[in-house]
Amino acid sequence: MDMRDLLNILEGVGLANRRPGEHFANPEGDDLTFQDLTFYPKQGAYDSPEALNAAVEQTAAGQGITPEQIHWANEPRGSLAFGLAKFTLTGTDKDYYLGRYMKNISPNRAQNSFSNDLPGGFKYQSKVAKKEASGYKPSDFLTQFQNNTPETILAQVKRAFGDDSDEANAMTVFMQSSGENVEIPKGNMNPDAFSNYFCELLQPMALVMGKQVRGNAREAEQVFFQGSGYRSCTISFNAGVSGELYDSLLVNPQGKQIKISSKAKDGANASVINILKCVKELGETDAGQKLVSKYADTISILQIIKDGGHTDGPLNLAVLFDMITPAEKDQVKSLKRFGPEDDIIGANLLSPELEKMYSDRNARDMSKIIPLEHMLAAIAYRVADYVNENTNFGKAASEILNNSALVQMYTSTKVRGDVIVLESFNAVYPSNTVTGVMMRADKSYMSTQGKGNLVFKVLKNGATDEETEVETDAEAPDAAEPALPAKTSVKDLDAVSSRRSNIKAADTIGEPEIEPNFGRKKRTR
Repeated sequence: MDMRDLLNILEGVGLANRRPGEHFANPEGDDLTFQDLTFYPKQGAYDSPEALNAAVEQTAAGQGITPEQIHWANEPRGSLAFGLAKFTLTGTDKDYYLGRYMKNISPNRAQNSFSNDLPGGFKYQSKVAKKEASGYKPSDFLTQFQNNTPETILAQVKRAFGDDSDEANAMTVFMQSSGENVEIPKGNMNPDAFSNYFCELLQPMALVMGKQVRGNAREAEQVFFQGSGYRSCTISFNAGVSGELYDSLLVNPQGKQIKISSKAKDGANASVINILKCVKELGETDAGQKLVSKYADTISILQIIKDGGHTDGPLNLAVLFDMITPAEKDQVKSLKRFGPEDDIIGANLLSPELEKMYSDRNARDMSKIIPLEHMLAAIAYRVADYVNENTNFGKAASEILNNSALVQMYTSTKVRGDVIVLESFNAVYPSNTVTGVMMRADKSYMSTQGKGNLVFKVLKNGATDEETEVETDAEAPDAAEPALPAKTSVKDLDAVSSRRSNIKAADTIGEPEIEPNFGRKKRTR
């Protein structure tokens, strides 16, 4: 193992909170034992780069090493202080030193940033880290994600972990079981990882195999499969580790789908087509039709985005919300013929209000902006903020998603001696998975290019905007999106989108507070 891998360390506090004897491990099986972390000077900073270098040399000599034996995580770049962490390769007497230059040292140790995540794949072996490193997420080891049966899932578990592995044995025991309180030999499995991740495989298998599942999964089946049952369904999983509305998908021979979401606090992205598909599902049930009628204004927003695409979507919403006039919309679209070298401000192309929006938005390199995209981005961000802060869109979209073909599954387990007791699965429909939906412009609207339509950030199980960040594959700019199936009340939706909105205002009106260091990045308009 070469400690030169300990470069490019990530930002974070981390090591300042660690205790001697705690471990860091990488996927190759190397294990480091943390010894100590010392900051120099104890408070503040040295007077000059020369004083800093002298302190480094003196500190190294005190450790019985040369300065060259310290592996630096970053470059000084004006820093006048540093931290030095000492590790021992577990099971040996070989010490390693990792340094990090800092601007200054706070007397509050926890305020000095030194991350737990060490390059080279080393991570702090907390309880959560061990669970994350288990490799039990379906995305960690499945090679066939679509059209699975319980048998094909078991085959993939055996291929990934071994025919005689604890994991293969656990799935075999489950498949052969009947009733609840299934006793599964624990072996070397991490019980938390088994409950949180491995059971994402078992949950849909339980429905397909007719195992006992508490709750009202049958109600969802009656609504969306019209009583044809789960047994004939295939099982599909997401290839990604996050960012989707569901964890597994049941598809019956008629192509009808029910999504399964496991309990987890996270976020996902959804396109306008994703949510309109859920509207279609609701439109096929009596109760769902009532929701479609109740939230007609929210659906009208979705339809305007779908019909308008990258350019007209945000512009039509901006007109709807009286942010711009129809004439100003035409002025924005007239920018299509201009390029980065053209002067827009003062050229009598835009109204004073549009010129202010255009000027207020800052790009990293203003010499490379595409005028139309720059103007669209300025408007799209305002539209997204308005919808998120001043309407009931988030609540309405959440209820639409929760009442669509989405079942929330809960797993109950406990450890008793050398066994993991799989006590029960519990299905909840309508789901309470989705706890917020936010319109977002940042993934699709940039000053130098356009990447599709306004999209939506779906918050699950109480997650907040700040603590979740999910990526999306943007749609092609202004791509023609597939039409909804005939059963969808497109006519009704079009009728809604063609009229002025009476969208209900939220209780609180104002600009959102945006923290630059959290999931929702600080933005310029």
